[in-house]
Amino acid sequence: MDSLKRVARAKAGDKQALLDLVLAREREFYGLSYVYMRNEQDAADALQDMIVILYTRIHTLKKDESFYSWANQILVRCCLTKLRRNKRWQLIPEGYEEATEHSGEAGLDLLNAVHKLPGAQRDVILLFYYSDKTFEEISEIQSCPVGTVKSRLHQGLKKLKGWLGDGYREKT
Repeated sequence: MDSLKRVARAKAGDKQALLDLVLAREREFYGLSYVYMRNEQDAADALQDMIVILYTRIHTLKKDESFYSWANQILVRCCLTKLRRNKRWQLIPEGYEEATEHSGEAGLDLLNAVHKLPGAQRDVILLFYYSDKTFEEISEIQSCPVGTVKSRLHQGLKKLKGWLGDGYREKT
């Protein structure tokens, strides 16, 4: 069945249609959640939270064709909320190099470094490189212009390059 028809049925209260929509992109949703949460259980919990929100707010979706962008946006918010509640990470926006030198960590993993970036830059890099979202999709998820997404990506990569050196490759 066409996803637009499923969205319409889900908005009309069909629980199975909503479940079918989520299951159609379950891997994509889980992958996005895992990139943020970095833990299988927490990723599954955030995904479950997203499903509950979708179920309770599906009637507020204005454009049926935007369902998946809307769902991704909700999932990212669920992940960030869960991370804030768990106080799982500390963001170190400036002086990251000094902090890692003093802690004795020599071989920083790229994903750990990405998670140390300021929120907007971190999110763009996670969505672009780890979840293979386009600039336009990220723009919808973050509710900002495409130019802002590109700027955040550039600034984030610039910081990573400063922290990690030239050993990373850009996505083509």
